[in-house]
Amino acid sequence: MKKRYRWKFIILMFLMGLAGCSREKTQEAEKEEVEKTEKLILWSYYETKVQQDGLDKLIRKFNEFQDEYEISWEYIPMAEFTKSLSFSHVPEELPDLVLVDNPDMESLIKIDLLADITESLNGRISVEEYYPEVWKSVEYQDRYYGVPFSCNNAAIIYNKRMFQEYGVKEPVTWTDFKEAAAAFHGSEDQTCYGFAMSAVGGEQGAFQFMPWILATGADTEDLADKKVKDAFSLIHQLLSENSMPNDCLNWSQNDLTRSFVAGEVAMIENGPWALPEIEKSGIEYGIFKFPVYATQGVVLGGENLAAVNGKNIEGAVAFIDFYNQKEIMEEICQITHNIPPKMELAETFARNNPDYQVFVDQMELGISRSTVNNWKSVCRAISNSLNRMFGSDYKIEEVWRGYVSDVRQ
Repeated sequence: MKKRYRWKFIILMFLMGLAGCSREKTQEAEKEEVEKTEKLILWSYYETKVQQDGLDKLIRKFNEFQDEYEISWEYIPMAEFTKSLSFSHVPEELPDLVLVDNPDMESLIKIDLLADITESLNGRISVEEYYPEVWKSVEYQDRYYGVPFSCNNAAIIYNKRMFQEYGVKEPVTWTDFKEAAAAFHGSEDQTCYGFAMSAVGGEQGAFQFMPWILATGADTEDLADKKVKDAFSLIHQLLSENSMPNDCLNWSQNDLTRSFVAGEVAMIENGPWALPEIEKSGIEYGIFKFPVYATQGVVLGGENLAAVNGKNIEGAVAFIDFYNQKEIMEEICQITHNIPPKMELAETFARNNPDYQVFVDQMELGISRSTVNNWKSVCRAISNSLNRMFGSDYKIEEVWRGYVSDVRQ
């Protein structure tokens, strides 16, 4: 090889070596930067497409907004959610944040699973912006353990065409309601029921039955009050008159929506989460508030965003703080079809989505399940009693006595 070519070859190899070193350093720097990013995990039981789309959007926005944390979320079925949290034996099995059903907050706080983030929220959160009853669910003994993520309640959704066909008007009282529900049957080959609610065991069935209990004027401090018997009598009458299907015992709130879309039921008790599927079906529907008995009963549902004790509290608070921004909360609630927990944002949401106005109006009237004395016992008692009542020969007096016994256990 001639001398000058040898030198060119040596110089070329030297430059290639420099480039290789540079690439290695860049890769090492990138790896170091990735390692600096702290990983966060969020658990949620969100299962519908709109719920999951909203959560995906929130997480993507947070990850793009900053580079200190990278969050992802995992689906845990609602029936297993609190059990999975309560029985995780090592911190590594736990997430950093949870999106938890609001009545479960207190029990998780009492077992020291949720972190007290009162000081971290000072200066970041204005409690006055939230619905007072909704905020109560994140507060325990004057300390804060999270922030409300979204809220909702149930109302009565009805098929306008069926109401017109049968000459039925929107009921205002329980008497009106029973008459409306009875208008849709009358023959042995009945294909449409007047009304359906979820009576499935656990939180869903209890959430759906509680508005009828509250409408009796019963005191939430003592839900063994004899007034509650009138709520059981109402459901018993609807079942005995064939105005309501016994299948409700096995129907979830999503099953209610499917039954309504299929034209099997003229009225269902359900929340704003049902509207996307109903709108997609093309059914002309209306929504009215719960009929009045002694009063009007409304129960507030929704989720809270909370940090898990012993995990990355700073990262969890950073995510909570990000969601607390007006534009972010508004956008995510719009996607998930949930009502924002902040009063002003909820009113804006209703103006932009008129079909949700009834749900927003009821927010001021409702109570949170977390304010019900001994809610877990009440929930269990409701589930047991509905199970006795649907598809059985139990007398209403037997159902009532069983309920009282369960509540007082």
